[in-house]
Amino acid sequence: MAVVTPGSSPPQWDLYPGMPCWIELITTDAERACEFYAGLFGWEYRLHRDPEAGEHLIALHDGFPVASIRAASGEHSVWRLYLATGDSAATAEEATRLGAAITVPRNHVSGLGTKVVLMGPSDAEFGLLEPEEGWQFDVGLPGTLMWAELVTIKAQTADVFFQELFGYDHEQFGTEGRSDYSVWYLGEESVLARVSMIREFISAHTRPHWLLYLGVDRARGTDEVVREAIGLGGRVRVDPYDSSIGRVAVLRDPTGARFAVVDPSQAGNFGTAANFDPYDD
Repeated sequence: MAVVTPGSSPPQWDLYPGMPCWIELITTDAERACEFYAGLFGWEYRLHRDPEAGEHLIALHDGFPVASIRAASGEHSVWRLYLATGDSAATAEEATRLGAAITVPRNHVSGLGTKVVLMGPSDAEFGLLEPEEGWQFDVGLPGTLMWAELVTIKAQTADVFFQELFGYDHEQFGTEGRSDYSVWYLGEESVLARVSMIREFISAHTRPHWLLYLGVDRARGTDEVVREAIGLGGRVRVDPYDSSIGRVAVLRDPTGARFAVVDPSQAGNFGTAANFDPYDD
């Protein structure tokens, strides 16, 4: 999987810098998390041992890599988003110049690439991945990453930081401080969104975070997936609702990691998902 200069190759075949290119579940109970996602999406797992990066699991959907699962060192489970770069060292250096701080130093993971994790100036962690040439990452299908949003109180800070780091264009919806929602683009390709938290819903426990959307097969539908998630030990944070990207629900897995599910076949003129992440952790 190559990272190319925008305009030099179609994005459906290659990655532009700043495109989502990997997701990773950092979990307090890997065994329980694996059972949950296997039951919900049919994921299978391959153990990967690396002398530098340690042991983790690669989740596969229909034989293609979709995520990794790694044991947490702390008390919280969280999904982490990685953005593509052709030079992880240079991009990490630029990110720190723009106000980020490295939280997990650069390391090479055999079969995946070189990655580094940073805390952005909007107070949410994100990863950079310089993928190996032959790396694959399935997206846009049931059981894989469909969309991602950065939910933060520091909306303008996030916009400026990521636009300077990756050259995103953006389109803003709503009113700043209320339901402000900004979509970030590379050329004509929408790649991510940023949601401004509504202050009256923020508690002392609320943390900025990425909300990752995993796809739902239209034959099952979001409502059925939610019922299955509950049966597997998950919790519902936000009941299913209709949005411009599809029928969405926000869940927590049995270890507490927040994520969303979406059936894009049900997309319509319903506004955005920005009003429906309840924030509390």
